[in-house]
Amino acid sequence: MTNQMEFSVPDMTCQGCVRSITAAVQRADEAARVSVDLTHKRVHIEGADDAQAMKKAIEDAGFSVVGA
Repeated sequence: MTNQMEFSVPDMTCQGCVRSITAAVQRADEAARVSVDLTHKRVHIEGADDAQAMKKAIEDAGFSVVGA
């Protein structure tokens, strides 16, 4: 079974944000597959083992993670 997680990132506003978050997550876990719903400000990650590490990667990229 593939690990799946989703984060709310309210300050994600543009495709540049999407690229920054995607790159940060993939630096933290090369196997992670990232999909982003910019309209609803949600980041969905598959294949990563550590949700806290993924949250930290997004936060370290300069974004807020809410409710995770």
